[in-house]
Amino acid sequence: MKTRYLVVIASALLLQGCAGLMLAGVGTGISSATDRRTLGTQVSDQTIDMRASHRLGEAKPLSDDSRVVVITTKGKSLLVGQAPTEAYREQAENIVKDVPGVEKVYNELRLNEPLSVGERSNDSWLTSKIKSAILANKTLDGTKIKVVSENNEVFLIGLVTQQEADIAVEVARNIKGVARVITVFELIQVAH
Repeated sequence: MKTRYLVVIASALLLQGCAGLMLAGVGTGISSATDRRTLGTQVSDQTIDMRASHRLGEAKPLSDDSRVVVITTKGKSLLVGQAPTEAYREQAENIVKDVPGVEKVYNELRLNEPLSVGERSNDSWLTSKIKSAILANKTLDGTKIKVVSENNEVFLIGLVTQQEADIAVEVARNIKGVARVITVFELIQVAH
């Protein structure tokens, strides 16, 4: 009898894992479908992010004393996080500039110690609140906007119209806990 229960529990856990993978695949597919970048550009941007993160992780002592996150859109890489000195900040920027496919680097690294787990958790919560508010706004297609929070600073990223940019900034600015909103939008014209 105990063996049967263990088999049922193990089967349920395995099925949960499959469902999670299936849902992750669906979420990625939906995200890719609503992104204004071509699929090729999305893959290229993800490759840039992975290569940049790998190179930053290999750079000592930068990797030990800093926290650098790379987010790329159409070959333009945004760096957020913390570095202890201006020299480290510049080193991180130069490493990312040398990644094939990077056209421009927006260096928003702050001179500070890396954020604690609690501070990063707070940023995750802030990002969730902002993303939910943007998605709930009926005058805006929130699936076109990526939100990143770092030490209560909010970065809005994406290919958007001027109207979408203005609405997203206003929504983010009015969320409790937001210290500053920084846009890394590429403005586009949409044919009507």
